[in-house]
Amino acid sequence: MITLPNYAVAPGEHVEEWLHENGINAAELARRLDVTPKHVSELLSGKAPLSATVALGLERVTGIPARIWNNFEAGYREDLARLAEEDELAAQHAHAKRFPLTYLRKWKFITAPARDKAGTVRDLLPLLGIGHLDAFDATWTHPKVVYRKAISSGDKTYERATWLALGERQAHLAELADFDMPALAALIPQLRALTARPDPAAAIVEAQELLRDVGAALCLIPPIPGFGVHGATRWIAGHPVMQLSMRGKTDDQLWFTLFHELGHVLLHSHNILFLQGAGDTAEDEADEFAATTLVPVEFRKRLPTSRNIAAIRDLAAELGIAPSIVLAQAQKLTTDYAWGHQLKTTLEWDDSTS
Repeated sequence: MITLPNYAVAPGEHVEEWLHENGINAAELARRLDVTPKHVSELLSGKAPLSATVALGLERVTGIPARIWNNFEAGYREDLARLAEEDELAAQHAHAKRFPLTYLRKWKFITAPARDKAGTVRDLLPLLGIGHLDAFDATWTHPKVVYRKAISSGDKTYERATWLALGERQAHLAELADFDMPALAALIPQLRALTARPDPAAAIVEAQELLRDVGAALCLIPPIPGFGVHGATRWIAGHPVMQLSMRGKTDDQLWFTLFHELGHVLLHSHNILFLQGAGDTAEDEADEFAATTLVPVEFRKRLPTSRNIAAIRDLAAELGIAPSIVLAQAQKLTTDYAWGHQLKTTLEWDDSTS
């Protein structure tokens, strides 16, 4: 890691060093350059910029190429801008503290330590896709994409924006094919079959690859503590972006959420952000799509109403899906959730997820 100095060296200091080494005073330099003594004085103090014309004159006077003097000037101006930016970024830190910084550091989305105020803001801004935190409200609280419910100040605004922004970041990094809606619809049986794989983590990676080939992004973003959303769907640059938090950390929830989000892509508007848990008609329709795609209606009457593990396994094998998914639907039918946990696979995040 390169550590930049917290100071700026004016080109005039290099000029002054040459004067000292060669026994020439400022007045003599002014005469040789055919400029006023005041101009040389301001050049030496850093008040006046070192122009390209003066750089050519210094080349003739000192024998040092003009490009060197120009580089001194460019580096000085860049350092001044960087130092001014440090102050500006640090001044935004009070606003930055509203975001889930502990979460962002845990998953290495932000690498600046907590004591580095400017660095924290510098890492945060590109995650949100903005140049200044004053642009946050216009970009994320009142976005171009329509939300299906009113967003209030107490509605986890900063957590929601952070989580969605991380999904957009991941989607932009993916190399997506042109979106093909019929190809996506045709992919559903193959995605459904993946639920039966013994390793859900590997299966969901394969699902990402299959979806990428039809122009859809599937983003896996760790859940933010206190922000209880399993998934979201929206359209970015003509591509559906489905985002999962894996909140709950079991394979049945992961797969149900994926098929719920697929329901939004196939059934609903392309200019709306769908956040799972909004409790409206669109959410009900996405839930029904997921439920009937995984366990078709004609099989629902065969869901066991007692704690019958063997019946769960048999029906799952017949359907070609994970037993945990059949179990979840049986539990919902009977409202008895206190059994069958051995059929579920617990999923854990690691640092490579981010």
